[in-house]
Amino acid sequence: MSDQTATPARMRGAIPTPRHVLAAARAFAPPVAAPAQFLTVPARISMWGNDVHGDCVTAEEAFAKACHSPEIFITDAEVISWASGHGVLEGAYLPDVLGWMQHDGFRQGGSVYDDGTHAAVDWTNSSALHAAIAQGPVKLGVAADQLDDAWLSTNGATGWFATGFHDDPNEDHCVSLCGYGPIGWLASQLHVGVPGGVNASAPGYAVFTWNSIGIIDQPSMVNITSEAWVRQPTTVVVGQLQPWPILRKGASGHPVPTLQHLLNAHGATLAADGDFGAQTDAAVRKYQHGAGLTVDGVVGPVTWAHAVVTCHQGSHGEAVKGVQVEINFRNLSGNPATYLTVDGQYGAKTKAAVQAFQQGVHVEVPTVTVDGVCGPMTWQALASGMLSG
Repeated sequence: MSDQTATPARMRGAIPTPRHVLAAARAFAPPVAAPAQFLTVPARISMWGNDVHGDCVTAEEAFAKACHSPEIFITDAEVISWASGHGVLEGAYLPDVLGWMQHDGFRQGGSVYDDGTHAAVDWTNSSALHAAIAQGPVKLGVAADQLDDAWLSTNGATGWFATGFHDDPNEDHCVSLCGYGPIGWLASQLHVGVPGGVNASAPGYAVFTWNSIGIIDQPSMVNITSEAWVRQPTTVVVGQLQPWPILRKGASGHPVPTLQHLLNAHGATLAADGDFGAQTDAAVRKYQHGAGLTVDGVVGPVTWAHAVVTCHQGSHGEAVKGVQVEINFRNLSGNPATYLTVDGQYGAKTKAAVQAFQQGVHVEVPTVTVDGVCGPMTWQALASGMLSG
């Protein structure tokens, strides 16, 4: 058996933006003077697929969201899905991704995380670059050969140093600048020492790439950079679903009947009477145990997310009854003819009712698709009581 540690994988994927596009780009104008030193280090970062795909331009977008306050952690699966859906899983122009992100950002947890408008930054102008970084991470297109060697010096752990780089115009990778200041100060913030021979008082930058943050001196950054962009603002949050309700023994009324129907869909035999009593409590615990969840009898976001069953036209059974009960809960007309029959048959009338509900929620939460399919987001909107009462 080998005693060598495997080198973590990393990929590239930036395509140089045509010069005429860069020349026509809106230039960043610093709104205010930047602080003397600045650094953002998210609590959680990732490869975001860049260990197996050339999606660095999209992975950098996820890092920018992680720098938001409060931090927004986008999953690797969403990053890879977004890049794949936009045809940039194995390479992208930086401004293309910035443009798409303005109106079709990451979708997660009932929200869309878009970009603000973008502007080109003069990375050779320290004052302008500092002001841009203080506003949000600056997206760079760089030549990564020398950067790769620096990253390997720590086997990919945060705290590597990139110094003494020669000029390299061969852009092939995308990174983020998330801080600036004297190299010694940046090192202290990252809890690493300054290597011998490196001037701790020299100006440097904190740079994210490949699930790590390192420090690059100012001349090296200039020598490998071919384009730089800032988003204004970095993150725009569009629409949020109301949170899943928390149910436990003793609860009654909406949405307990919905829960009881869903538990029945997983093998329980409960009366959907809206009473979270001993039998419902036992059924919840049995379901949690079988699903490998924490067995506490409390139905929160995790249990709800596991218990819901996607329903569509042609579906039948207890989960469909839960959909029908939810739709009827919102019908305040008092006219029996307008209510759905709770028969567990997802026919045209149930589909139309679900579409009407989705259309109403879509106005507030654009991520909800109006398709008549009751999937996880529609279930959450229903169970949480959106558009009711």
